[in-house]
Amino acid sequence: MNENVELINYIDVAETVYERVYENNKISNNLIVNLNRIMAEIKNQAAEKRLKLKYSSIDFEHCLSLPLADRKIKVDLSLIPHFEDREESILWLTNFIGKICEPRKMQRQKKSSLSTCEF
Repeated sequence: MNENVELINYIDVAETVYERVYENNKISNNLIVNLNRIMAEIKNQAAEKRLKLKYSSIDFEHCLSLPLADRKIKVDLSLIPHFEDREESILWLTNFIGKICEPRKMQRQKKSSLSTCEF
């Protein structure tokens, strides 16, 4: 159940990031610039949604220069879809957000003593 809650939260953040970056015309032809803008918006959303990011910043230029196996963040950035494709972009963003966020630890509720009903 915890995983479903996290996934829904990541999808919500991804949709907001997409809207704020793509629909506000913040997309350029430069992949590094786009990733930095996306990351800035993810940081804003993480603060609003109380998500904890694993990384305070990501050097995308350095990350892209390394083979996937050597990267700290195991996300294949070559799979980034064209941002005109909303659904694919949101799916990619959801996966990316999941990779860079710490999962929340859900606290279990203490079992209360059950009262019995007498009939």
